[in-house]
Amino acid sequence: MNLDKDDKQTSGPSAENESLAPADTPQIAAENGETSPDPQTAEPRPTRAADVLVRFGKAAWAYIRHAKIELIVLAAILVLDLVTKALVGHFMDVGQSIEVIPQFLYMTYVRNTKAAFGSAFGLEKVLGDAAIRIIFLIITVIALGVFSYILYRCRKRHILMRVAIAMIIAGALGNFVDRLVFRYVRDFVEIVFFGCDLPLFGTSFAIFNIADVGLTVGVVLFLVYFIAIYKEPKKAAPAAAATQGETAQEETAPKPAAETSTENTNEAVAQNSAENRNETAVKDVTEDANEPTAKDAAEDRHD
Repeated sequence: MNLDKDDKQTSGPSAENESLAPADTPQIAAENGETSPDPQTAEPRPTRAADVLVRFGKAAWAYIRHAKIELIVLAAILVLDLVTKALVGHFMDVGQSIEVIPQFLYMTYVRNTKAAFGSAFGLEKVLGDAAIRIIFLIITVIALGVFSYILYRCRKRHILMRVAIAMIIAGALGNFVDRLVFRYVRDFVEIVFFGCDLPLFGTSFAIFNIADVGLTVGVVLFLVYFIAIYKEPKKAAPAAAATQGETAQEETAPKPAAETSTENTNEAVAQNSAENRNETAVKDVTEDANEPTAKDAAEDRHD
């Protein structure tokens, strides 16, 4: 009977542990009616691309709240360009010209399939208008990305630089919309040189639009900033700081054992020599003090 009780007591806890143990293998899980998660049907984790987009959105929103002046300039030039193009395209025919200032300023509506100021640098003869349009679209997209990044990186620089970059972006974006939507750029501003025939220009300047004005003025302001305002950062201060750091590191660095023992020996020799000099000085002073006493004693004996 005692053996039976012992067998029941030893078998009882083990049986409970086996019943409470988790189903570690798929076979035991299947027997218990449990199912293991399928990696194909599991919810996908957020990718790095999503994290990058979230960080980019936060940075862009923070920049928009900070950079108000350049964004206002950018939006104003872009809206003015698109509105004036829409008005000219609605109320004027292609090739029609309206005199604003006699012999100087005219509004002449043309459709430009080339670059700014009606120039494609002779590439239209080799590639054709369609290829020129695609090339200009690609170049504009790259330029917009580069200048937008520069505008964001220089958000704490001088206001003139930020406004200049904003004007460049607005001008490029205005003509980009025309090429993308209409396959040409709507130009309407014509300047005549008072009936004079100038070298390289002729009797009038190339017909342009507000986007071209913003682009040109932005480039000029950018050059003015770099020539008159921009200053190179000083590089001497970091070098001096590095030199001071190296000197402090050399002073605090542990010295070799041989150098330490040599210094200790020199200190001991200097201390012994100082003690010898002190003893000599004391002896001389004692002798000087004893000489008058001996002389007086001799005189007393003589008397």
